This record gives sequence, C-alpha cells and structure tokens, in this order.
Amino acid sequence: MDNPSNDDRICKREGTVPAPSRLASLTRVVIITAVIVTGMHLGAAIVSPVLVGFILAVIVTPTVHRLEERGLPRVAGVLAMVGAIAGVVLLLVALLSLSLVELDSALPAYQDLLRAQLVGLQSWFADLGIPVSVQPPESPNGSMLIPPLWEILAELSILAIDFLVILIVTVLMLLEVASFRGKLVRSLGSDTMAELNRSASDLVAYASFRTKSGLATGIAVAILLLLLGIDAPVLWAVLIVVLGYIPYFGLPIASVPPIGLAGLQHGLPGALAVAVGISIIDFLARRFLLPYPAERALRISPLVIILSVLAWTLVLGVPGLFLAAPLTLLVKAVLSSSEETRWMAILMEPSGDAGGPGKLSTER
Repeated sequence: MDNPSNDDRICKREGTVPAPSRLASLTRVVIITAVIVTGMHLGAAIVSPVLVGFILAVIVTPTVHRLEERGLPRVAGVLAMVGAIAGVVLLLVALLSLSLVELDSALPAYQDLLRAQLVGLQSWFADLGIPVSVQPPESPNGSMLIPPLWEILAELSILAIDFLVILIVTVLMLLEVASFRGKLVRSLGSDTMAELNRSASDLVAYASFRTKSGLATGIAVAILLLLLGIDAPVLWAVLIVVLGYIPYFGLPIASVPPIGLAGLQHGLPGALAVAVGISIIDFLARRFLLPYPAERALRISPLVIILSVLAWTLVLGVPGLFLAAPLTLLVKAVLSSSEETRWMAILMEPSGDAGGPGKLSTER
C-alpha cells in the first residue's frame, strides 16, 4: 500500500482538500451546474415563478412562526401572509396603471418638448459649424405609451398564471415547512441543514434591509420629484422600491427614467437636480436606517454578487435580476455543506475585514 504524501498528510491535519481532489470536485460541480443551468434556461417560463414562490416562502417563514407563537393557527397565518403579498402586488399594479395612464396622456407634450430641445441642439451645433440632423424617436404605437387592448389582455393572462403559480408554491411551502425541514435533516444531515438555515437567515436580513431602505428612498424620492414638478412621481418611487431588490444595479436602473424626464421638462439643471437628490437620499437611507449595507448581509463578495446578477439574468431573463442574490446564497450553502466543495464557498465570501453581520470567517 502506498504511503500518503506529505501534502496529503498536511491537508488532512489542517482539514483542507488536496489539490487533485479540489480539481475533481470542481469538475463535478461544473458538469452538474451546466446540466442544471441548461434545464433552468430551457424551462425558465415555469422555473421562474416556482423559484419566486420558494424564495417568498423562505422570507416570510419567520413572520408566520411569530404569528403562531402569538396563538394564531398556522393555516390562518399562512393565509394572512399570502393575502398581504397579494394585496401589495395588486396595489403596485394599480399605482403603475394609473401612472402609465397619466404619462400616456402627457406623451404629446413630451414629444413637443423633445422636438424643441433637439432644434436648440441642432442650432448649437450649427453655430459651431457642425451640420447635425436629429429627429425625435416615434413610439411604437404612434402617440401612445399604452399598448393595444389585445396585447394588454395577453400579457395579463400570462402574468395572472405566473402569479397564481407563485401563490400556490408559497402556500404549499409555508404549510409544509416543518415536515420539509425534518426531511432535509434526515436526508442531508444536521450540518447541511444548519448551513441552509444560516443562508435563509441571511436572505431574510437582506430582504428586510432592502425593504426598509427601498421604502424610505422611494417615499423621499416621490416627495423630491413632486417638489420639482416632475410628472408621475409615484410611478418612479414604485420603480425605485421594486428595482431596489436588484443588488447594485437596481437603483441606477430605476433612476434613469425620472432623470431623463426631468431633463426633458427642465433641461440639464433639472436632470442634475434629480440625479444628485436621488444619490443623497439613497446615501442617507443607507447611513441612518441600516447598520451596514444590505448586500453585506448576504456574506458574499461584491464581485460574486455582480457576476451572479449577470449570469442569472442570462439564464432566467428578467426574473434572474431579482433571484440572483437568493439563488447565489443557495449555491453557496450547498457548496459549504461538503468538505470537497467548501473551498469554493469560502472563495465566494467577502474579505475578512469587510465587516457585516458578525465576524466573517472561513472557519466552519
């Protein structure tokens, strides 16, 4: 029998995985990941609402437990939380619909403002001796932002089916969470279950911080836009709250429409005022409402989060923007549950001096 090498003895003593084993485990992970990701991409229309329902169930489970501790039956607590989710979604749809109607009625005036600004820009270039001819873009439906009725009904039917799937998955997950947790402990072991519980706690903290910061930022931005006379302030506030759940990319994406509309209504000074105002509001919300940046609650490196947002968007489309953080947390928890792949999970963590919810350490 061959004697183990010095490197193998050192790795065994220090609790690490030898380089050949790491390469083998990495190969297996890559192959399994490729198969799963391909399946998710091909079935994104079905997978996305199921994943959303699963993530919602994980996030609201602590609230359901608190309701149970106060004497409310589990079924009643589950129905209350699902009803609250449905109510919030319907409220957002109503606000967005009213704001879109408002913008649609004002679209001709916006086109006139854009045309006037383009004429002024052409005159400025002409004074510099540069001939420029720019025409304002036409909307796909002529002068309408709102699509035809048949398109609206078709999209609503798809959204209604997805929303129904989300609610069904959320309800079933919340009702079966206790037995499901017991099955996971028996099948995966207590260590893996502890890692999954830790990731679930991180996800709940991240969602809580994002909700708190997003609501404060959205309300303050709505007031700012109202004071500056920018149209549809509620629409842009809702957009900031919803897109705020996208790590790092959410607020910049949500800020583009109100900044552009401010530039259209009030020129460059108006656009700068809105951009600076949103930046200050976001900074103050993060500084005074949160103990640390929301992304730090994920215990994942910022680079990994950014890459995961891009990757999951390629796999699942637009839902991947919102599911990137929870799915990456799940991947990290699965990798941490095995000695062979734990080194990959450690690589996903932020640096030790990043701070955050407790001391981030590579020791398990």
